[in-house]
Amino acid sequence: MMKDRIIEVISNVCIASEIFEMVVSTDDFPDMVGGQFIHIALPSEAHPLRRPFCIADYDTAEKTVTIVYAVLGEGTKILSKVTAGSQLKALFPLGNGFDLDESFKTIALVGGGLGVAVLPAIPTTWPDREYHSFLGFAQASKAVLIDNLNRKSKIYIATDDGSLGEKGFVTSLLASKLNEIKPDAILCCGPEIMYKSLARELEGIDIPVFISLERRMGCGVGACLVCNCKVKTAKGDKYLRACVEGPVFPMREVIL
Repeated sequence: MMKDRIIEVISNVCIASEIFEMVVSTDDFPDMVGGQFIHIALPSEAHPLRRPFCIADYDTAEKTVTIVYAVLGEGTKILSKVTAGSQLKALFPLGNGFDLDESFKTIALVGGGLGVAVLPAIPTTWPDREYHSFLGFAQASKAVLIDNLNRKSKIYIATDDGSLGEKGFVTSLLASKLNEIKPDAILCCGPEIMYKSLARELEGIDIPVFISLERRMGCGVGACLVCNCKVKTAKGDKYLRACVEGPVFPMREVIL
């Protein structure tokens, strides 16, 4: 259930080049699924808009949520300075996450860049599946969450410069392994250019693909319409709000 909660920062540390991992806790811990997101209020009156982050992972027993974020602007720079013990306000869980059909026994997880941060919560939500994680980074210094996903899945890594794993695109790496792993579904998060590449690699291959769209957001609850995305429906093309109707959609429905 969507609710504004007080969260306490357990840790907030740099885990890669300009990338931080924050773990927060709350006594009022809600149910959630992989693919949902959290909207955090910054401790700054000069920055009233909240910042949305995917829920990278969560621990129901410990009542913690993990987010991974890049320091890209003033807002995330402020967040990177928040220390353990600080309290923040946050709306979560928000959005429609992934919904795995019972027939999906073998799952390919695909992440590009910080899109990798969406993936760990999926096997946390559905631990009884077989997972293969395909992780794509620009270079080794930007790699994150490898240890986490290695505990939950078999991992395959590609980097643009070949500094970690195979050199090249993660979508090509996935395509090269399809006949070997035979996934029942592919769950993916990354930049739009990666989805276009994935669509080309999978042309003529009948595997359900679900993508988590990366969109700028204002309110996070469907009022401001900043995060609209164009999708195909039975009644023709229309715009849906990634924060409410998404961020997860079947790839075949999204107009890329």
